Amino acid sequence: MFVKDKEFYKTVARLVIPITLQNVMSLLLNMMDTVMLGQMSERSEEAISAANLANQPFFVFTLFLFGMISGATVLISQYWGKNDRKSINAVCGIAMTAALTIGVIFTAVCIIFTLPVMGLFTDSPSVIRIGASYLRIVAISYIPAAITSLLCGIMKAVEHVKIILFTNSMAIVINIILNYILIFGKFGAPAFGVQGAAIATLISRLIELTMVLIFVFGIEKQLRLRIGDMMKITKPLVQDFIRYSSPVIFNETVWGLGITFHAAIIGHLGEEAYAAYTITNVIERVGQLAAMGFANAAAIIIGKELGAGHNSKVYGYAKTLMIMSTGLGLITSAVVWIIHMPVSQFFNVADSTRAMTHSIIFFYIFFNVCKYFNCLNIVGILRGGGDTVAAMLCDFLPMWFFCIPLGFIAAFYFKLPVQYVYAVLVCDEALKIPFGFARFKSKKWIKNITR
Repeated sequence: MFVKDKEFYKTVARLVIPITLQNVMSLLLNMMDTVMLGQMSERSEEAISAANLANQPFFVFTLFLFGMISGATVLISQYWGKNDRKSINAVCGIAMTAALTIGVIFTAVCIIFTLPVMGLFTDSPSVIRIGASYLRIVAISYIPAAITSLLCGIMKAVEHVKIILFTNSMAIVINIILNYILIFGKFGAPAFGVQGAAIATLISRLIELTMVLIFVFGIEKQLRLRIGDMMKITKPLVQDFIRYSSPVIFNETVWGLGITFHAAIIGHLGEEAYAAYTITNVIERVGQLAAMGFANAAAIIIGKELGAGHNSKVYGYAKTLMIMSTGLGLITSAVVWIIHMPVSQFFNVADSTRAMTHSIIFFYIFFNVCKYFNCLNIVGILRGGGDTVAAMLCDFLPMWFFCIPLGFIAAFYFKLPVQYVYAVLVCDEALKIPFGFARFKSKKWIKNITR
């Protein structure tokens, strides 16, 4: 059932632990942002909802970036196994061009059409006004965030994960400190409230970008990423990038839009319902800490082995990672159930909002194990093997053709409570499993895609 290869487990630990720790730091940042905004007044539903809704455009943007980086990683990890640094540089150049283009578009839309963008997610005038003041500032950070995300993704693909953990952790610590100073007006600074959170995010992302640029172009010697080499783009590599990245970009973008639709549907159920949904997201992320660590490790290991021509090892590695990841899903479900009540006490919200949070968490527990299985299989195994079209179909079809339409009906036609609307919206995780597992068993995803 499990592979008997000590080097494999060492590689998994070397990749999973830093990536999971990075997820822990990101969770801490997200949690502290929400907690700090939740301390602004006796009833903080408005501030929590405004900041979270104003971050929905960035969420969609990062999903596009994640899709593009994941698609690029499919190629980079296999060329890394093949020890072809020239092709890696060229793929990075293609991906950087795409990232900067989409970054400019998102920044311009969010700055020029701030109020209409906020109006997509809520019909509360006060939430729109507060959220718009946050969005105008934080949108400036989209382009720096795009460059940072891409370079960090490249470093992960070639197994440089410790430096990414360091730079990300430093940026998060800076963000938390600046949040405290600028939201509440500490150490002589004005109290900017929600705008202070946006300013802190902008500054921390600029500092993180600076640290990453210094490492990638000034310190790192193994990959030797160079701007001149990144510009040596060939037509065959562009075709490969489009072929393998396009399904992933489409997948992550429409999946991100789907999650944004979740936010929009629940956002129209009222400030209390959306505040409960936001608090749930913070707690939910505890349950997902290790999921992306295993998925990223799987994609890197599988891509590298395929690029090196070790196809016979890949299925056993993937099967072992799948069993380990699913087992962790069971463990983290139990952890979330234990911690969700004490964590919800950190927020100054009404008892009714807290009760909604507990009800939503109850439904989340049922789908967490499914999420672990799907994340490992879709993001790690199928994509790592270059089977990006099958991964795309498995991921987005249940969401868009089943859960979102039914969730809309549940919210606005049947007018069900928020916890039942949430349950309908996320039940696609269970629907993905049969197709995804069948594709995994077929072994059709095992293929070398390098030239």
